Amino acid sequence: MMMKVLRHLPLLLLAALTALASCDRQEDIDHAYTDYRYDIVTYLGENGQGAVFEYLGHGDSASVTLQSRVSVSEVKTGQRVMLRYDFDDASAASKRDITVYGCNGIISDSLRQAAAPRDSLPHAPIKLRSLWRTGEFINLHCQVEYTGKTRSFMLVADQATLASDTVDCYLVHDLMGVQGTFWRECYASFNVGALWKRQSFHCMRLHVVDMTFPSTEYYIFTK
Repeated sequence: MMMKVLRHLPLLLLAALTALASCDRQEDIDHAYTDYRYDIVTYLGENGQGAVFEYLGHGDSASVTLQSRVSVSEVKTGQRVMLRYDFDDASAASKRDITVYGCNGIISDSLRQAAAPRDSLPHAPIKLRSLWRTGEFINLHCQVEYTGKTRSFMLVADQATLASDTVDCYLVHDLMGVQGTFWRECYASFNVGALWKRQSFHCMRLHVVDMTFPSTEYYIFTK
């Protein structure tokens, strides 16, 4: 079947799923609402069976190829997406068949470079939920102010530190002069492979302007 990717870039709002059961009798609830995973994965394209994705666990865990039976539209090969799915079996193989319940576009970008001073970079605040690395990707779950307009949301490396063992990176968030109205969920994934493969590189200091943990200036990711 054809599954459309619900894209509302650069923001992603995940709908809450509520299952109501009767107190008087036992009712079967569709597994699509009870047994599933949410993971940020990479879309690898399609083969004769359906869309193929790559799952990476935390840190440097081995990758797992996810074979689905759906066709995904409006998404490019290599793009990161939020996948709601379940495994078809309990194996621990490097390639597994899955049943897909939903596929949503998120902010999917690569690390950029900036020669501008840090203070000149836009840094509208976020409300951080989680920040983690999977392979060559830095993943972010946060809340941002909704504007209904185009914004800039990027991960940028300070050019002045690229040759050192510790590289400073900044979350650039620009509302483009538009006033936010309310907070909503946002997921992003940034490919930092070009930096991670540098021989001189050892550590990333990721600077975030965050309202949840305002005293934390940066987060460390070590190779």
